[in-house]
Amino acid sequence: MIQRFFCFVVLALIVQLGVSQTKDSIFFSKENINKPNLLSTHSFGAFFMRLQGHFEMNAPKETSFNISIESGNVWSPPLKVYIPKNEADREVIREYDWDFAHRAFDENTIEKDSFSISNDGVIKGFKANLNFRLARKHELQIGFRTYLLTKGKTPFTILTGDEFIENFHRDIAGGDDPFDRKVFGLNQANINYTDRNGNNMNINAGDFFATGIETSYYYYPDSFKSKNNTLAFNVGAHLGTNLSKHNQSIDFGLSTNGVKTFKINDKSLINIGLNLGFLRKGLIDFNSSNLEFGTNNFIANLENAVEYSFKTSKNFVHSFGANFYLQTSLNKKDEFEYIIPIRHPDAFKSWGQGALNLYKNNNYWSFIYSFSRKTTTYFYLQQDLTLNNNPDLQTGIGYKFYL
Repeated sequence: MIQRFFCFVVLALIVQLGVSQTKDSIFFSKENINKPNLLSTHSFGAFFMRLQGHFEMNAPKETSFNISIESGNVWSPPLKVYIPKNEADREVIREYDWDFAHRAFDENTIEKDSFSISNDGVIKGFKANLNFRLARKHELQIGFRTYLLTKGKTPFTILTGDEFIENFHRDIAGGDDPFDRKVFGLNQANINYTDRNGNNMNINAGDFFATGIETSYYYYPDSFKSKNNTLAFNVGAHLGTNLSKHNQSIDFGLSTNGVKTFKINDKSLINIGLNLGFLRKGLIDFNSSNLEFGTNNFIANLENAVEYSFKTSKNFVHSFGANFYLQTSLNKKDEFEYIIPIRHPDAFKSWGQGALNLYKNNNYWSFIYSFSRKTTTYFYLQQDLTLNNNPDLQTGIGYKFYL
């Protein structure tokens, strides 16, 4: 419902404001939407390349370097999930709600696969992108990513720490300990995952993980650009090289991005962006023991962005943006009908979410502020409003400068 309303607002702006655009209507021009790397610090998604919006109207005239640091709190109590192999057993399980499915089988006799997962900690993401012009309509981006698992203690973590989040739940929304964090202890750090092939990953506080290099090529066709330069599109091809010991592989993706500019007055404007992407995970595997980060090898994404910008008398540009990101599920949805989650004996509240949400579409909102002159500085706050296994809260800062 929220994303439908957001799309409706975007379309309404296009209809209402688009008719007034003329060739000379924009005095203050801004041919992009300012955004740092907004991908969530999802404990599975971190291990492969994910696509996101590249809201630019033209290939850059100068080479730029963009760095960002993010902090996201991840949590789900220990959980084991069985997947029956026999279709007859699956039919029996389909008659039960997921939290009662364990009553329908004998663990010692049923033929099954299984996986187990637990997430706890604050993930720090470190990302850098180098963008440069190949030709008038061609751009190349080379990016690097890595992550660090921490306990999220102050002063290095404030908004995304366990204590801040649980105090917010207790005093404002959610009630006391709605996700059983306190039961397992605050300010802990461990991510443990065993896939259905028996491959295990155990990440502790202070461990770097999910390192990768991402290369993107963007083409800006003139045929899809308006004469007054207020509407433009680009198409992208993406290659991700995953260097982690848990996933040594290459991903491949395609994307398209559009940006529309609406003038408000000579000093302010609104930019609207739309991104569609399609990714093939693990196109090439270099290690037979790579962990399985979801049973869906094909991932699609949709991203909407709205940004209001104004220019001051001192030539500073201030921008305020809202961004909605939607990604298809990591696991195949039909499998959800016959999985058998096994509750940890100490977990009672939202005990199954660590695995159940792997079968749901992934989505989150980001709210961004940036200011620019010769360089650009970004700040953002991200919230997973539907609790789809993204960080409960994520914050980030970014800085872009030209070489």
